[in-house]
Amino acid sequence: MPSHTFKGWEHIDGSKVSREEIGLSFEQVMQKARLIEESHKASLAERRTIWIRRAIFTAAAIVLLVISPIAALHIIDRQTDAVMNGYTAQRGEIGEVILPDGSTVTLNSGSTLSYPEKFGRRRVVRLSGEAVFTVTASRRHTFTVETDGMDVTAHGTVFNVRNYPEETAASATLCSGVVKVRKSGGKGHAITLEPDQVLTLEKETGVMTVSGADASEMTSWKEGDLRIKSLPLEQVLKIVERKFDVNIHLATDKYDGAILTAKFINDEGLEELMDALCKLVPGMQYTIQEKDIHIR
Repeated sequence: MPSHTFKGWEHIDGSKVSREEIGLSFEQVMQKARLIEESHKASLAERRTIWIRRAIFTAAAIVLLVISPIAALHIIDRQTDAVMNGYTAQRGEIGEVILPDGSTVTLNSGSTLSYPEKFGRRRVVRLSGEAVFTVTASRRHTFTVETDGMDVTAHGTVFNVRNYPEETAASATLCSGVVKVRKSGGKGHAITLEPDQVLTLEKETGVMTVSGADASEMTSWKEGDLRIKSLPLEQVLKIVERKFDVNIHLATDKYDGAILTAKFINDEGLEELMDALCKLVPGMQYTIQEKDIHIR
């Protein structure tokens, strides 16, 4: 230890030292010791502070490196979800949409499809009306059609979804592959369909049933055919309105109990179809004035 640290002892003669001098010298030594200790602690604290700051900066950099890709993915997903496209097949026409992944959608008259400009990790579209989906296969990315009341999910297949707001039931028909159908919002268990099966959802009760069906018949509307199976007259007239872009006025309730089953091929016109309906519903008559049809 350097000699200047203990200068208080240099003048002491062991034979002539009083208690006061010993006490004073001891106090001077202890004061020097405290100063050295405080200086040493300050130096350690400074080094520790620098080390802690460096550790914090390093940890922050690591956190940023980990979080940044996740944040980027989240931003991209949000941007993808925000940029939406929409297409509506007007009454009297059948439309087709090619989605960003190459999947094709054929829309029936009066149907609307909403879809993102670019798909993210999930391929999700929304339908109001009826459409046939030919989905590009992808094991990693599911394809979901959302409607009011039920959702249909697949990886790559062909299926028909029908859900018009004014109709009392919605349906999904599988043409090929596999689909899963469940109530909107993930409620309940998913029901798996096989080809030539149709799932019907009764909107009022929420009951879903599965039955056999001829998928080619269920999708024959793509060729312009009109298939009616056990439907009330009022619903049939709504279908006729969409197919021919007309307005039908039913001013009587005497046909309320009429349930119809029929098929009309593409080359049959409006008047031929109306004549056939009048034969199926005894006593029903109609008149046409431009785009308005009056039933009496």
